[in-house]
Amino acid sequence: MAENGLFPVTYERHSGKYWKRFSSYHFAETQQVCSIVEKEILLVAATYPVLFRESEGEIEPVALLSFNTDAPTPFVSDEGRWLATYIPSALRCPPFQAGVPSKTDCEPQLQVDESSGLVTDTPEDEPFFTDAGELTAELLNVLRFIQAREASAKDIRSVCKVIQEMGLFEKMTSYENVALPTGYLVLDVRRLKALSQTEKLALFDVGAIQLLHAHQVSLSHISWLSQAQELLAKPKLQKQYTENSDISRFLTAMAHAHNDELLVTGEV
Repeated sequence: MAENGLFPVTYERHSGKYWKRFSSYHFAETQQVCSIVEKEILLVAATYPVLFRESEGEIEPVALLSFNTDAPTPFVSDEGRWLATYIPSALRCPPFQAGVPSKTDCEPQLQVDESSGLVTDTPEDEPFFTDAGELTAELLNVLRFIQAREASAKDIRSVCKVIQEMGLFEKMTSYENVALPTGYLVLDVRRLKALSQTEKLALFDVGAIQLLHAHQVSLSHISWLSQAQELLAKPKLQKQYTENSDISRFLTAMAHAHNDELLVTGEV
């Protein structure tokens, strides 16, 4: 059954279909957060505030893109360019995403959003399958990328479980006088300091110390993100901000070059 236009990629359904690469990040301009995975934590924390949320009974880290669901993020220009130097992996694969595997030990399946406008009947676009009924090389690259990302997501959820079991998450309504979205979690620093040496070593062993340190450092982005979003609410300043020509194009080109390389290698 399809959900929000999502269908599993199958030969029966998509053998005569084509897909094209997305050329705009407008789909994310009002997205408040996006999930992030273990392999990109440091890159994300260098650019975005990192918070935590509970999803389907598990805790996961997310990058904060906007303080309000009805307000545009400053990371997307009017032309649909991404204006930060690193693009979170969750935003790099439209119209594809991971499907839930039928068994817990199976690889995630490939799904496509047929409501995205990126699935076509045009032969000039990328085919889903070869004449032999196999996924094309381009789509295999996408699948490898998604599978690598899901494996990294599983790793980070395991780390967050250890942190949660030690009671290190707490809700926070504001940070340095900036109101935070409701329902998100941050590190309870006082609880962390009260841990025994054995507990701290356990955190270190699973890689939680790096995650928590990156999270704490990333909170310094909250103030400027709030200011940037306030500026975007002013029409005159919005135009100046999003048309930051040479600088934004240079930074975006760097991000695309890095992300294209990761997509080809199947890394996150």
